[in-house]
Amino acid sequence: MKILDFITLAWNALKDRKLRTILTILGIVVGPAIIVALNATTSGLTNAITGQLQTIGSNTIYMIAVGDFDLNDREVSRIEGLDGVSEVIPFYQIASGEVRLSGKRIELNPFQSYLILSLDLRKLDKIFPGLDIMEGELVYAGDNAYLGYRVANPTDPDLPNIDVGDLITVSRLLPEGGSVSKPIKVRGIFENYGQTVFLNPDILIFVNERVGKVLLGGRSYSGAFIKLVGAEYSEAVVESLLEMYGADVRIFSLKAIQQTIQDILTSLQVFFSTIGAMSVLVAFFGIMTTMFTAVTERTREIGLIKALGFKTHHVLLTFLMESILIGLIGGILGVSLGAVGSFFLVDFFGRPPSGRARPGAFRAPGQTAEPITFTPNLTLELLIVGVVIAVVVGVLAGLIPAYRAAKLEPIEALRRE
Repeated sequence: MKILDFITLAWNALKDRKLRTILTILGIVVGPAIIVALNATTSGLTNAITGQLQTIGSNTIYMIAVGDFDLNDREVSRIEGLDGVSEVIPFYQIASGEVRLSGKRIELNPFQSYLILSLDLRKLDKIFPGLDIMEGELVYAGDNAYLGYRVANPTDPDLPNIDVGDLITVSRLLPEGGSVSKPIKVRGIFENYGQTVFLNPDILIFVNERVGKVLLGGRSYSGAFIKLVGAEYSEAVVESLLEMYGADVRIFSLKAIQQTIQDILTSLQVFFSTIGAMSVLVAFFGIMTTMFTAVTERTREIGLIKALGFKTHHVLLTFLMESILIGLIGGILGVSLGAVGSFFLVDFFGRPPSGRARPGAFRAPGQTAEPITFTPNLTLELLIVGVVIAVVVGVLAGLIPAYRAAKLEPIEALRRE
């Protein structure tokens, strides 16, 4: 007999027991669907976050001063002297205040709208690689403002669009009341960039260091970007900074963040794969039960075909082919369902957190709770693995029932009712 003959016999047998076959197939669909959907989603999320982290590079440390700590030029020089540090880019940031355009007041709110970042504009590309001017030009001399894409083109209908050449007035609200203001001309607008680990340049108003000093009254720097010779120095530099400043600073290391996120996502993948494996195990027993029932119901049929000349291995292959077909169909349906389901999971994982931040939660000014844009990583290898797992489960679950059917003696089988 040819292999096609066994497939035909097995297919006809499955069609004779439609309801039982469908229920068994549905049982095996769950495992591959979970494995494909969750692994594709977590893999896609990992790739998206890794890509976002690599935008700045793992050789960057972000440090901000806390409380009354005086982060001045002397401290910047001390940090530059640390082993492994190639450059320190200090900055001022104004997270409370307002911007006025043609008399219209726009509040500065680091969690919703704008933030002023004051630094040496010549080093901007080292902090945000690939951040290009969309309109206007980048002029280092003079007190000019350069706007992030969403500052110039706000999504809020109550906020005005700002164009190159407009004169805006930026202000910092003083704790004792009143404010410090400075009119600045908009000389450029940056293209849409997206959220990075530390800051979102799309909601930033960039000015030079002199403007920051004026608004902050000559106060110390708000923080610094610390560029390393290589990512391997990250841990040592962080330890040195903590020894030097302790609780006076908050330190964010890209390498540490990347490792933490990777550990979390790896744990999620293991957890989800375990759930999928448990579903596959349930399917294994479901197929085995179905095949044992089929053997019991078809005992006389087995005796008859063996009496007509069917060999033992013919019977074995016939029943084994049934379980293989169940696994194959369940696997194909499972990976298809998992592929579709992964896009729904992407929508869930990509949503920004809703509601107010919990008390005591910290988020650096200039960061926004935005959805993470990513797509499920549906590789051919993952889809094939999903189908292969289902087929292997079908083979293993069908071996014992098929062997039992093949070993039946024709006379004994024909005697049974």
